[in-house]
Amino acid sequence: MSKSNISSRRQIITGVLLMLAVGGGLVRWLAPDPSLARDMGSLLLVLWLPIVGNIIAWLIQRAKTPSQPMGFADGAAFERHAQIEITLLPPPVPQAARPIRVGLFPCILVVGSEGFTARLHVPSGHEPEPGVPATFDAQFLRAETAGPKLPAGTKFTLLAGRTPIAQGQVLEAAPR
Repeated sequence: MSKSNISSRRQIITGVLLMLAVGGGLVRWLAPDPSLARDMGSLLLVLWLPIVGNIIAWLIQRAKTPSQPMGFADGAAFERHAQIEITLLPPPVPQAARPIRVGLFPCILVVGSEGFTARLHVPSGHEPEPGVPATFDAQFLRAETAGPKLPAGTKFTLLAGRTPIAQGQVLEAAPR
């Protein structure tokens, strides 16, 4: 991931608050003990406290970021793990009537509260239409996890990104 997880505006605000806090520490150090300047320096000095949470969150995010991107490897061959039947839901806008195109279509199959990353093999001339059941071969990113949870007959919702676009069921799971 080449782009930083923290927006540039947030980085600027963090830098400004840290500089004000350093300035406050300097004012506090140089000002005489009972003075308004020393009290203002103390106020400026505590500006670093909210920043600590941002820095800790950034460090945790960096530690959790996987070294390799999630998803199917570019150019990886399709391997059939299951055969599914889906029926596209009516689209919210007419332009989205055919969201599944020819080729390998990335999606998520959701069963209850669990989602499984998959891709469908959509042959030429077999793009599904809303309301018409269509059968496709599916490959799961983690077949060892998805296989036991998606036996034949399991009903699911198909998501494209975060949008539900179809309902379906597993017709046939690949033999183990």
